[in-house]
Amino acid sequence: MSMQMINPYNDAVVETIAESSRQDVLDAIGRAVRVQDEMAHTPAWQKAEILMRAAQIIKDREEELAQQIVQTIGKIIRHARSEVKRCVETFGFAADAARNLHGETIPLDAARTGVGKTGYYIRVPVGVIGAITPFNFPLNLVAHKAAPAIAAGCPIVLKPSPPASATALALKSILQEAGLPDGAFEVVVGDVDVGKWLTTDPRIAMLTFTGSPPVARAISEIAGLRRTTFELGGNAAVVINDDAVVSDNLINKLVVGAFAFSGQVCISVQRIYIHEAIYDDVRQRMIEVTEKLTIGDPLQQGTDIGPVISDAAAERIKSWIEEARQSGAVVLTGGA
Repeated sequence: MSMQMINPYNDAVVETIAESSRQDVLDAIGRAVRVQDEMAHTPAWQKAEILMRAAQIIKDREEELAQQIVQTIGKIIRHARSEVKRCVETFGFAADAARNLHGETIPLDAARTGVGKTGYYIRVPVGVIGAITPFNFPLNLVAHKAAPAIAAGCPIVLKPSPPASATALALKSILQEAGLPDGAFEVVVGDVDVGKWLTTDPRIAMLTFTGSPPVARAISEIAGLRRTTFELGGNAAVVINDDAVVSDNLINKLVVGAFAFSGQVCISVQRIYIHEAIYDDVRQRMIEVTEKLTIGDPLQQGTDIGPVISDAAAERIKSWIEEARQSGAVVLTGGA
């Protein structure tokens, strides 16, 4: 089976990728298990060097990676370049962490029987990590999973969102070039079934997921005693009091916060509460700035808003606008 990466702006086929079968997922986890001991005993300096080499390769390939992000998920080129830059920083932070992971020495004389005694702990890798990431930051959110796992000495098996698969595979290739052992970062490609095969495998020691609360609940129900980390959807409000300085910078920040990547960001501005004394002014200035935004080809430097990820996403947004209208909302600009 194969999966086509479709450009959401023009429906062109960007790339065709093999979809992972159940056996592919089992094999990927098996390769991660086999390299587990090697990763656990890799010294801190060596992990840090791998991470820094990866950061440099990503920096050197900024434009190539940015173009891939634009063509596979429709993010505008300015924001795609910013994501690549942020990914370089993420790997740098992880390299710093690799050098500084340590335990602690603890005096035990808080209890009478502990006088003259000292305890200590050290940090050891938890084991193979199973990770699932969304489409909206196809490079840096994968880096948020892979780079810390490598710093801690843990192999990782990643299932990216299908539209983001090409970028995840590109990062895998970069990490191999940087010197990461085979099996230490595996990528499995597919949809819900692939996620189930990954999360239910008992060889996975920890599950980490970025996405929606319903999926996180389902993962938590099957995780059992295994460790989990979840980064879930936001619900971001802005409050503007009457003593706020209503500057051009404020208005621009609100508009960018609302419309960056067509709103497909977990910290997008979702609602704004404005004091009645300044409400009319803020509303009118937001309309004026919003109407200056350029909608179009995300590869063009001057584009502010590109496509959403799929037709289904577009239909869902249209349904929300209509629901708001029926509930009494007034559409001040756009709305089609």
